[in-house]
Formats: sequence, structure tokens, C-alpha cells
Amino acid sequence: MRSLSLLLCLVPSVVFAWGSDGHMQIADIAWTKLTPTAKAKITTLLNAGEPSFRILNNDSRDAFRSAATFCDYMKSHEDTIYESIIPAMNSKFNPNIASIGREGSRCKTWHYYDVPIRYSGQEPAIDPSNADAALNLAIAELSKMNKSGLSDPKMACWWLYWIEHVTGDLHQPLHCVSSYEYESKGDAGGNFFKIKKLGGEGTTNLHSFWDGGIGRAIGEEREKGKDPNVEKVTDRWTGDSSLQPPADQVKDLDPMDWIKIGSREADKVVYGDLKQGDAPDMNYLYRMSIFCRKQAVLGGYRLAAVLNKALG
Repeated sequence: MRSLSLLLCLVPSVVFAWGSDGHMQIADIAWTKLTPTAKAKITTLLNAGEPSFRILNNDSRDAFRSAATFCDYMKSHEDTIYESIIPAMNSKFNPNIASIGREGSRCKTWHYYDVPIRYSGQEPAIDPSNADAALNLAIAELSKMNKSGLSDPKMACWWLYWIEHVTGDLHQPLHCVSSYEYESKGDAGGNFFKIKKLGGEGTTNLHSFWDGGIGRAIGEEREKGKDPNVEKVTDRWTGDSSLQPPADQVKDLDPMDWIKIGSREADKVVYGDLKQGDAPDMNYLYRMSIFCRKQAVLGGYRLAAVLNKALG
């Protein structure tokens, strides 16, 4: 997995989803804000986790950012060291979750929270198996294990993976909503909202387009001669005063607050006046680029704050 970081730095304009280049950028930003105590404990945990995500060449920072992608990795890899617990985890919040089909497996519902927007009539129900429930559980479990000395580092690493990943997910607005404007059962965070591809024929979905937002922002900077290396991007973005979030936002560690704000941002910034089949114009792309940079910084700072508190 170490090579993944290097590849993503070289080809940031390719859409790898928020679960790869975007997640690793957020995690790398977080690493620079972790306390020495948190870093030391995280290093121990990572070496007890999934073998292909463990530390190589004493580079804990690289392993930490790659760890942010594990929860997407496990969707399609059924040979992890956590296979024995995944079924119980999957049904933790909804015993009947498997009845919804493919989405009801391998904790896939832990990645998002579908706040309904643009609906008419009765407000659609939200599945109890969701990102808010998962992230709160992960934080509580890691905090509890820390107080007892992290005696089960393999299990603690499982919760670390989820804290890293879901914190990143909830800073992508389309992980916080489902729009009913065009889909009677909701568009699953833009997955069923089709738009024209940039610079080519055919269509893509709005969710995938936004999943590539951080990578696209890095690609734009590379085209201007700036270094796309993940750590160099961290230095630039954390040093850019225009991208810094207000202190009160960084201190807000309530995932439901993030979700509520994310749902409003999705409605206003992501969907906005965009119609099915549209191609995002230059103004949309410009605003998206700035927004994704800001979200990466805010998500990174919050992730660090959550882990510093849990592992303090």
C-alpha cells in the first residue's frame, strides 16, 4: 500500500475517489497536528492492523495516510485480518441491514448519512446504520481502549481506521445527503445524479465527480508548477491563510454537526442550480476547487483533534 501514496501524488487529476487521494491528503494534514503522544500510540496500532497497511521503512506518516483508505479497501477485499468481526459489525446498528442488498454488506452504510433534501411530502426515514452511528462508536471504543492501555492493538487499529475514514467522508458533502429532486427514493448522495463528463463524451455521476475534488484541486496546482507531493500539498494548504477554518469549527467535534452543515453545503454548493445532464461550468469548477481545499484542511484539523482527544 505504500506505493499507493506515491502513485497518487504523480497522477492527482485521475478520479480515485475521496477514499484514496482525498482521504490520504486529509490524513496527512491531520498528521501534522497530532501530538507526540498520539503519534506514538498510532504507530503501535498501525503495526498491529492489516498487514498490507503496516508501517514500512519507519514511515509512520505514510502508513497513517494510507490507513485512511482501509475502509474502502475492505469493501472488495474479503481476506483481511478482520473477517471474523465484519458480519457482526455490519449488523451492529440494524440487524436487518443485509436485506437492502449489496449496500447492506461489509459496513458500507457506515460511510454516509443520507439527510433527505429536496423532497416533498413526508420526510424520508434514515437508516440507523450510518456514518454518525459508526463514527461515534469508533471514537468511544478507541477512547475506552486507550484508558485501559490499548491492550488489544489489532482491535484498536480497526477503530482507528474508521475514525480516519469516516471523518474524511463526512467532509465530502455528498456523503451527508440524498436528494429527492429527481429520484423518488433519493439519489444516494448524487450517485444517481448524472452529469456530463469534463472534456469528453458520456456521463458520470455527481458523487464520483465530487469524490475526485481534492485530487482535481491538486492537479490544477501541478499544472501551475506546484509540487503535487502529498506532504508538499499539506505544507501549502495549511500555510495558506485563505484556507484556514475558524477556530470554533475546528473545535466542533460532533459528527452530527458536520453532517448538518454538510447537507446544507451539498444543497447550496454541490447541487445548487445544477440540472441532470448538465456539464459543470468554469465558475462551478472554480468554486468547487476552493471548497475542496478548505474541506481537506478542516477535515484534517478535526481528525487530529478527535485523535488527540481519544489517545491523550
